[in-house]
Amino acid sequence: LASLQFAVHHLKVKVLLVLGHELCGAVKAAMLPQEVLEKEPPQLEQALKSIKAGLNQERFGNMRDSRALDRESVTTNVKQQVERLRRDKGIMDKVRSDELLIS
Repeated sequence: LASLQFAVHHLKVKVLLVLGHELCGAVKAAMLPQEVLEKEPPQLEQALKSIKAGLNQERFGNMRDSRALDRESVTTNVKQQVERLRRDKGIMDKVRSDELLIS
């Protein structure tokens, strides 16, 4: 989030486009058990736990098709990242004043 805040406020970026991709290693890693994540370096652990928090693992637990699970996880993560941007006051101030578009 900090790099996006910097881009918006200091580089005057006009569009934030949030993308995801299939077979995302970060999303896959975030779905690992909590105790595995806790063995990662602190900043990586924090990032993975943040992604994990946005994933609905109960719903995903019923999915048997690994490709469908991957697509659904990545899509959910993109939606969560957009939501994080929407909770940022500075970014939303730019959106409301038509200085920034989030897509």
